[in-house]
Amino acid sequence: MTPQRQEKKNLAPVYGLTVPTPPSAAPDADESFYDENGYLFVTDCPSPLRDKKISYYRAIREGLFDQFCKQRYALYAHSHRGTLEKKRQGLQDSYPTLKAKQQALTHLVRVLQHHCFDLRSLSATAITGVVQPFFEAGWTVRDVLYALERRADNSAYNTRGAEGMRSVKKWLTLRMNAWVREESILESRTAVENHEYQKRRSSLGDLLAQKPSKKVTGPSIEVKRRIKVALLGEAQARHQYPELF
Repeated sequence: MTPQRQEKKNLAPVYGLTVPTPPSAAPDADESFYDENGYLFVTDCPSPLRDKKISYYRAIREGLFDQFCKQRYALYAHSHRGTLEKKRQGLQDSYPTLKAKQQALTHLVRVLQHHCFDLRSLSATAITGVVQPFFEAGWTVRDVLYALERRADNSAYNTRGAEGMRSVKKWLTLRMNAWVREESILESRTAVENHEYQKRRSSLGDLLAQKPSKKVTGPSIEVKRRIKVALLGEAQARHQYPELF
């Protein structure tokens, strides 16, 4: 490209910025898998604002129960997104009604799903049936998430998450049952850490109590007298500091 009547030599190239055409969905593809620009987006965590909602009966009839559960989680997360980030949530000592306790359990289950992607394919009822005894034993969300990845002896599993498991619910049950001994739920990781902290604190306090305190004393009268005599002379020192003689 050169102006008219200009010699065409020793010219610099002209670059133009081009934008590729967005891919278009195939005619037989589901439009819900593409956004408004035609790009494919991830649907493992469906959004209630994007995907068409699936009814419970359709999910059972067509084998879409995992997608139905993910949508139920997404609906709850959309309206409670400000309270799903806390990992140390747990049950209170008491609730005014049984319904209030059940709502608290449901929220704890949704928090688990928020932090554990694999659990989103299960219903809140199915998860509650497995983890409710642990929450009632004083466990928190953080403790359950810890139990899903580590054994009671603090050793990690060889696999992370439910990848490779035929049943996510069975994976959840096996991981939680590893923290049960003789039909008794073991102490949670938070409780163990608190005990270790209190033990270290008490041992440190005992050590400080046993250690004798050093009494700071000044120089003796003999040393003070020698210093004053060296600085002022004996006569002047006797006159100014008679208590040293």
